[in-house]
Amino acid sequence: MVDYDWYRSFLAIYRVGTVTGAAEERNLTQPAMTQHLAALEAVVGAPLFTRTARRMVPTAQGTTLYNQVVAALETLDRVSLSLRRREATALPEVRLGTPREYFSAVALGALAQAPVRLWAQFGQAYALLEALRAGELDLVIATERLNMRELEYRKLAEESFVLVASVELVPPLVQPATAEERATLERWALGQAWVSYARDLPIIRRFWRQCFGTRPTLEPRLVIPDLQVLAEAVAAGLGLSVLPSYLCAPLLAAGRMQSLWLPTSPVTNDLWLAYRSRDRQRPELVAARDALLNGLL
Repeated sequence: MVDYDWYRSFLAIYRVGTVTGAAEERNLTQPAMTQHLAALEAVVGAPLFTRTARRMVPTAQGTTLYNQVVAALETLDRVSLSLRRREATALPEVRLGTPREYFSAVALGALAQAPVRLWAQFGQAYALLEALRAGELDLVIATERLNMRELEYRKLAEESFVLVASVELVPPLVQPATAEERATLERWALGQAWVSYARDLPIIRRFWRQCFGTRPTLEPRLVIPDLQVLAEAVAAGLGLSVLPSYLCAPLLAAGRMQSLWLPTSPVTNDLWLAYRSRDRQRPELVAARDALLNGLL
């Protein structure tokens, strides 16, 4: 099998005229250049140069070979140089796992100025953290902190939840302040239609226990595993729900949704940035982490 370097050494000797000069041009030793030439001559089956005291004079076979390969080798060199330059200037890639709703509503804007190429994957916390541990992702925005070997966590943000309804509904009161008012709002809310992220009411149940002190006895009218779609469903009058305040803010500001209760002691959930311990100092991950942390202040 012919080595590409043999041809490059042959071209250098052809142009410079000496093995010593060609070796200096290629930053190789003279014996290495001599070996390259001998190997190529063995493949060709004929001498490519006539050795004189001062110069290496191309033979007819050497001139023919030069004319046949010079254009192709110069093209390969140009392509290789172009690829090296492109690789040197290309932005590093970060594979990010994240909840879709938080990414589109909050994180995307914070990451816009990060000097990285971003590849995003949406999913639930456990699946994303497993992919991170397996090396399939570089960074994960997680809604929970799971104990997994080799992973580290840094708190990213705290999301709060609000009880919301469409503006067409007329509740008996909003933002209850006393135990009696909370009981009144609870009785009314239990008689309304509800929309939920899952059948077991994960967000609603936690809000209910903390704010009303009871377990909700309701069956959701609509179950959609997408918080942004749920917010639109509430605004469209399909039912009440408990949703992250960052998702509700645009609809509240537009007058398409009303807040029934944002408790004084809000129901919150921590969001975490997770990464492998060995990658904590990777420059592109540091850049993405800083962009997220600074952009969310």
